[in-house]
Amino acid sequence: MNCKNCQDSLEENAQFCDNCGAKVVTYRITFKHLISELVKEVFGVDSKFFLTLRKMVTNPEEVIGEYISGVRKKYVNPFAFLAIAAALSLVIYNYFADDFIAIHGSYNSERMIEVKKAADIDLSSLKGISKEEMATIKIEKQSAQFQIKLLDNMMQFMLRYFNLLTFLFLPLYALLSKWTYRKPHNFGEHIVINAYIYGFATYFTIIAFFAAMLIHPSIYMYSMFAYIAYYLYATSKLYSHSFGKALLKLLRFIIGLVLLTIVFVILSIIIGFFLKQFAII
Repeated sequence: MNCKNCQDSLEENAQFCDNCGAKVVTYRITFKHLISELVKEVFGVDSKFFLTLRKMVTNPEEVIGEYISGVRKKYVNPFAFLAIAAALSLVIYNYFADDFIAIHGSYNSERMIEVKKAADIDLSSLKGISKEEMATIKIEKQSAQFQIKLLDNMMQFMLRYFNLLTFLFLPLYALLSKWTYRKPHNFGEHIVINAYIYGFATYFTIIAFFAAMLIHPSIYMYSMFAYIAYYLYATSKLYSHSFGKALLKLLRFIIGLVLLTIVFVILSIIIGFFLKQFAII
C-alpha cells in the first residue's frame, strides 16, 4: 500500500507515513465521523484549542513567543483562534439580539430616555407656544429620531458583520502595537500577537455578555477595562516589562487608538457630507 499524499510505500498496519508524516486513512468519510473529528480537534480536552486558551490565561507569552519562533503545531493558528471567537460572538449576539441591543442602550439609559421622549413628542398636542419654540422642538425631534435610527443601524451592522469588523480592526491594532513596541517584532508578527490577544479578549467578552444578562448590564461595559488590563498583562509578559513601563506603553497605544478614532470619525463625517451632497444633486 502506498501513501495517498506522497505515494511512498507504507509498512503494513502503518498509522502514519514515514516520508511525509500524513495520517494513513483507510475508512470512508461519514457525517458522524466528521462531527466526531470536529469535537475532538476543536473542543476535546486535550485539543490544541483548549491548550491555547488555557495558556493564553496563564502564559500568553509562551503561546505568542513560541508560535512566532516557529512552533506551529502545538497551538491553534492565531487567525483560527480569532475566527472561532468571532463566529461564536456572531451567533450569540444574533440569537440574543434584543438583549444585546438593550445592554448597549443601558450604558446611557438616562440620556436615551430623554432622546426617546424627544423623538416621540406629539407636536400637534403642543399649545400656547411661539413659532420659534415650535421650530426648535421640531428640530430636536428630528435630531432625536436620527440618533435612534443611527444607533439601531449601528447595532444591526455590528450584529450582521461582527466577523468582518473583527478582521478589519486587526491590522489597525497591529499597526498601533508596532508603533508602540517597535522592536524586535515586525508588522506581520504584531498581527499574530494581536490576533491571539484580541481572540482571547473576545472569548472573555462572550462570558461577560452572559453575566451581563444574568446579573447586571454594566458587567458588559466593564469588560472593556478587563480587556485593557489583559492587554497590559500579556504584553508585559511578552516583552518582560516592569509594570510601570508596560503601563506607559499601554497609554501610548491607547493615545494612538484615540487619535486614529478621531481621524476615522472626521473622515466618516466628510465622506457622509459629500455623499449627502451628491444625493441631493
